[in-house]
Amino acid sequence: MTTTISTADGEKVMEDKAYIEAAALLQILEISLKRGTYSSSHELATKTLQLIEKYVQSTSWRNAEEVLRWLKNTSERLTNAAISESASSNMIHRLIKIIQEEFAAKKKIENSASSNLPAHAPSRLDSTELGIVDFTEEVPDLRSDILNAILDLSAELESSGENIAEDAEKHIHQQDVILTVGKSRTVEKFLVKAKAKKRRFEVIVATCGPFYTGREMAAQLKNRYKIPVTLMEDTGVFSVMSRVSKVIIGTHTILANGGLKAIAGCHPILLAAKHYNVPVLVLAPIYKLSPDYPSSNNVKIANRFVSPENLVKYEDLQVMNNAHVYATVFDYVPPELITLFIFNIGSHSPSYIYRLLHDTYPQQ
Repeated sequence: MTTTISTADGEKVMEDKAYIEAAALLQILEISLKRGTYSSSHELATKTLQLIEKYVQSTSWRNAEEVLRWLKNTSERLTNAAISESASSNMIHRLIKIIQEEFAAKKKIENSASSNLPAHAPSRLDSTELGIVDFTEEVPDLRSDILNAILDLSAELESSGENIAEDAEKHIHQQDVILTVGKSRTVEKFLVKAKAKKRRFEVIVATCGPFYTGREMAAQLKNRYKIPVTLMEDTGVFSVMSRVSKVIIGTHTILANGGLKAIAGCHPILLAAKHYNVPVLVLAPIYKLSPDYPSSNNVKIANRFVSPENLVKYEDLQVMNNAHVYATVFDYVPPELITLFIFNIGSHSPSYIYRLLHDTYPQQ
């Protein structure tokens, strides 16, 4: 089924069912971001790939240039919908990098063939080479190549938690005391995997006030997986840090300088770990790696604010004249407090983040 619509410049184009579905998915995702009705970064990344897949299946584009322009515009729309969320934008920019390199590689082989030069698989192309590529030219099988790339990213996304957990045996040893903060499904899988490998260890869970997601995490580990757990208020962590073997946390975003945008309460806990020289391991799938720096003008580290009802009771406000109460969701954690990042593609120190960014995202 096709329908005729007008583009922004007045051009009449025929759009098929896949394009209409993509436009609907984009609108739904945009509204979800604005209203905060999504449950996790993983959900956002998954829905973003589904949206892109629908668009690529449509006949509304003719060459790589049009796909790349749509991807950049979509990334901007989703970023503006919720500036504190970067998962959707990260997935889009990663796909942009793949499309650029696939297109340039095909043109390089094509040009070599036309010049009677030996064709070979080209190495990774740098930004200088990409800058001279004309993406309006046609290349064979571009649509199927992009769809295959989306399938690969989807498969990686679904297996990211399990791939991270595979490293648990290397980092958790017998009689370790592990400290974690709040609830993280990635950390939970990591600890459960270590338990399955016959590791005997104890977990201290900081409650992560004022949201207290640590209570759910502690109950899950103790009741379902029979892991010894101690639940502790955030303010008491410093007193036990001296007996902690390592701190293992998840995070919302990894910034380009190696810093974190993590759940509120992480910063003081990791300062305590630094004081006692306790190693800090951060578990994160690669889609949480953001190309933004904390000092960028267009930075997406903007915090999210929620209702302060968990901090101050409504009746107490009557005696708090002219008081402003803020409940922030995230902390910024500088890279010097992090020992190691464990991604689904391997483990790296904060100093290696710049290389991961170069390999993952297009150079601006």
